[in-house]
Amino acid sequence: MKSIITFASISIFATIVTSQNSTYKRGLTDHFIQFLNLNKNYYPYNFNRTQFFGGSFGGKDNDTSPITKVPVVFVHGAADMLYGDNDSNNGFRYSIEYFIQNGYTKSEIYGSMWGFGDTSNQKNLVDVISHSMGVTLSRAAIKGGEFDLEDIQIIKLNSLGSRIRTYIGIAGINYGFMVCLNETISHIRNCDKILGFYPGMLDNKTNTTIDQSKFLQQINQNKAKEGTYAYSILSLYDQVAKPYVYGGNYTSVFPTMDMAFIFNSSLYTHCQVRDLSAELQLRLLNSYHEDIKETSEMNKFI
Repeated sequence: MKSIITFASISIFATIVTSQNSTYKRGLTDHFIQFLNLNKNYYPYNFNRTQFFGGSFGGKDNDTSPITKVPVVFVHGAADMLYGDNDSNNGFRYSIEYFIQNGYTKSEIYGSMWGFGDTSNQKNLVDVISHSMGVTLSRAAIKGGEFDLEDIQIIKLNSLGSRIRTYIGIAGINYGFMVCLNETISHIRNCDKILGFYPGMLDNKTNTTIDQSKFLQQINQNKAKEGTYAYSILSLYDQVAKPYVYGGNYTSVFPTMDMAFIFNSSLYTHCQVRDLSAELQLRLLNSYHEDIKETSEMNKFI
């Protein structure tokens, strides 16, 4: 996915795209692309991601396309796509298709590989559903603040929390990757102690975590909420975002959430907890969390 797609591959993808039902057609609509191209703030970011099949999704068909629901922005995880076509890069494929089957339209569902598409809706609110590293990165973007990218630049982001109605983080890496403690991979960028997901060490004297990455500390200490409502969905059988960090805490919860929903079945792996929870995701956007009942596979946690 990180390699440059050849012209031949793009041609094949173009054929597949033109054969899709327009309801599920990947990419941004022509109407939304025109809106982005006319806006100098968005044009440089290439939100359509045409170099990838399934790199983006969303947009109105025309000026009169209705928006009756609060639009949803999907943020995928690392080494994934927004709306892929196979098990290795499905992204939010199942959630997007489930939402459309249950009344959402393409003008109410948005996403771009590691970026946000502007909804251009009159409600001025969106819902955000994220997965894996996309949880941590989207939380940082929503909370805002000043982030020192070391040898690149210092970026300052305004808080977006007032624009988010409901935020859902699935299998997030909010307290670090325990695998980063392995000396053989501790040098990789994802495990960096400044900008990465280094989980820190347990101080046995105080029973507290020390030396956690500066990035994780910054977003977890920021008390700005990710939205009016904020939820975590996680699995005890997540083989990537190992569920536990020090003290039996869950790495996929976060301090400002209203509630977590924890799956205890081995069917819910790192990607399957995203795909199999589409119904729960939709319910959380349209129901009060206290009204959602626990099941034999899922428990609630505050």
